[in-house]
Amino acid sequence: MELFKNSPKLWLSKFPWKTKSSNKYSRGRVLILGAQKNMIGATILAAESCLRVGVGSVKIICSKETLPILSHKFPSALKIEINNFSFLKSFLKKERKKTTVALVGPGAGKSSRTLKFTEEILKQIKYVIIDADAINSFQGKTSKLLKHLDKYKLITPHHAEFHRLFPKIKKNLTNKEKVLKFLKICKSNILLKGNTTVIGSPTRIVINKHTSSELAVIGSGDVLAGIISSLVGDKKMSMNEAASAATWLHGDIAKHYGKGLIAEDLVKGIPAALKRLK
Repeated sequence: MELFKNSPKLWLSKFPWKTKSSNKYSRGRVLILGAQKNMIGATILAAESCLRVGVGSVKIICSKETLPILSHKFPSALKIEINNFSFLKSFLKKERKKTTVALVGPGAGKSSRTLKFTEEILKQIKYVIIDADAINSFQGKTSKLLKHLDKYKLITPHHAEFHRLFPKIKKNLTNKEKVLKFLKICKSNILLKGNTTVIGSPTRIVINKHTSSELAVIGSGDVLAGIISSLVGDKKMSMNEAASAATWLHGDIAKHYGKGLIAEDLVKGIPAALKRLK
């Protein structure tokens, strides 16, 4: 197991910049599960972050209630209304020909529905980022989640979410030690958020200290998840590279912004951060 300090030297050569020959189809599509009316802001933050970093298109799984709101608030994203599980299954069978990356969690809500929808997405989509309430929905049912995780999947818990999934892992361990415990249980990918964020995969661990205390604000994690989703893919970055690059960019935006940061500022800061990185 190799250990690295996070910096652009680790992943910049793999960064999926837009080129003159790029088009919205070559840049890929990300599918986002978001259906809770009272959490629609989280879905929008993730989707906009994803588009600003450079993915070709985003399609949001909506409910009957959220479709009109998203259509009004965020016209540049595609939407699909899915109100039942059978429709989701048939939709994914067609969608996976166009879409290899999915983000589940921001705005999805903690529920048995989210759990069931997440399981099906994990079965049918190659690269899946599992965040927020998609993690919380597996509380007490961790084995259901673990059986679907592989080298193409990523979970992105903060401290409390991690211990809801793994209550037997001691809370007083460092994030690095917790990630090592996870990797013994599951040969997948994890981004464990904190003052020192640790990105772990079966082959390497990356320690990120390029950050700011201003990131301790609601919506910050939704933006991070959106950035990761934009970077990963067959012709883009591996899950570990994408998570490392996204975490560094996320921290870079916050460090340059300074005091008074909110999640919307992170989204607005993406173009300048990409310019600095380039």
